Amino acid sequence: MTSSDVAIHLSEWSVGVPTSIAAGPVKLSVTNIGKVPHELLVFKSDLTPASYPLDPKGNIIVDGPGITLVSRGDPIDPGATQARPVDLIQPGTYLFVCNVPAPFMAGLFPIVTVVPPAHRPDSSPF
Repeated sequence: MTSSDVAIHLSEWSVGVPTSIAAGPVKLSVTNIGKVPHELLVFKSDLTPASYPLDPKGNIIVDGPGITLVSRGDPIDPGATQARPVDLIQPGTYLFVCNVPAPFMAGLFPIVTVVPPAHRPDSSPF
């Protein structure tokens, strides 16, 4: 199975990511276009974002009940890009969020639907 590349940008007021991604291995290319360090966390969950477990500061509790942390990278400095592989093998609902400094509470998180990959036969009968 081959992986696909997904470009993401982070800033103080946005997390730019496609609204749907085909299931399978993915290479994230995460660029911080903001003025402060940011990080990208990817969670899989059937919970609504309002139901995610939070600490007293409003950050997501990464090992909290009802959510699965799929990917977490190091903080990314302004102007830098981080590349990392992620297995989005299960179709479903994923939350892409910067958990520094608590933009989750400001509603800065896109919900991404991971859809089954298109069926591609390995060989043609003709």
